[in-house]
Amino acid sequence: MSERYVPKIQEAAIPEDGGWVEGEKCPILLLSIPAWEDLETDSEQIRAYVWMYDRGQDAYLFCYQLKDGTEKAIAFISDHAGLLLKEEHAKGTFSMMIMNQGLQEVSSSNSVLLIENINLVRHPSAGW
Repeated sequence: MSERYVPKIQEAAIPEDGGWVEGEKCPILLLSIPAWEDLETDSEQIRAYVWMYDRGQDAYLFCYQLKDGTEKAIAFISDHAGLLLKEEHAKGTFSMMIMNQGLQEVSSSNSVLLIENINLVRHPSAGW
């Protein structure tokens, strides 16, 4: 049995832009986070991820940890990026493609991180 991932991260990035596209196997959530200049692009480096809900901010947090211990978090505030999680695509399994450039600026797969087989477990007190 693998160890449960409990994030120790203190801050989360807010996506500048985002949207859904249809992938071959499942929908893909595209997210632009230019603040992450040092974005890891090798999905094999991801050790674990977890969804958390922040009642104070009314936001879901997607936290992930790399094999070297580095942690990152994305804030999906209900009236901002959280709108993407309210769409039908987010109700089943989906992938997330994170880039540190604008969505229109991405020119190669070298500048994106693809995380597959994501399921959002919704928190009962969130209501969304």
